Amino acid sequence: MIAMLEGKVREISENSVIIFSGGVGFEVFVARPENFRISQTYALYIYESIKENEISFYGFKDKSEKDLFSLVIKKVNGIGAKTAMGIFRAFSKDKFVSVIESGDYKAFKSVPGIGEKTAKRIVMELGGEIKEEKKKAESEKLKIVRSALLSLGYGQDEITKVLKDMDDSGTVEDLVKKAIKELSNGE
Repeated sequence: MIAMLEGKVREISENSVIIFSGGVGFEVFVARPENFRISQTYALYIYESIKENEISFYGFKDKSEKDLFSLVIKKVNGIGAKTAMGIFRAFSKDKFVSVIESGDYKAFKSVPGIGEKTAKRIVMELGGEIKEEKKKAESEKLKIVRSALLSLGYGQDEITKVLKDMDDSGTVEDLVKKAIKELSNGE
């Protein structure tokens, strides 16, 4: 299985790029071929679609986008790699997540191959998954904040008190500053 592919772009077409790597030219389907340049080197995370008589590669510059693409295919019955790539052509990763969170299934009807029933299924079946992924990412952010505060000499108990009620939206840097301010006010 190919997880990542790095090489120079030799050709660009409407839906794909040819990446030359290790003496082989790989056709990789991408959401936005216009963002690639011939003779430039790119490293892409690869999703392999293996069918009876065809192997296709779908490439993403960002691992989280590839993971989201995989999630769509795995969780939404009736959506394959081609249709999922159509979604990613129509929406950026952030816009896709926003549409799922808002429940705006009608936005998906503009994607070729997606009707009303499939659009509703996308929102229903991915809504909980998206929330879970965000929770994981947010808890990772708080782990980094905890680690930073420990390295600054704050105690485990006082850090726990501050972090348990902290809203974890914002950057790690902002959260560390906010925690330090709260820890300083508590002394």
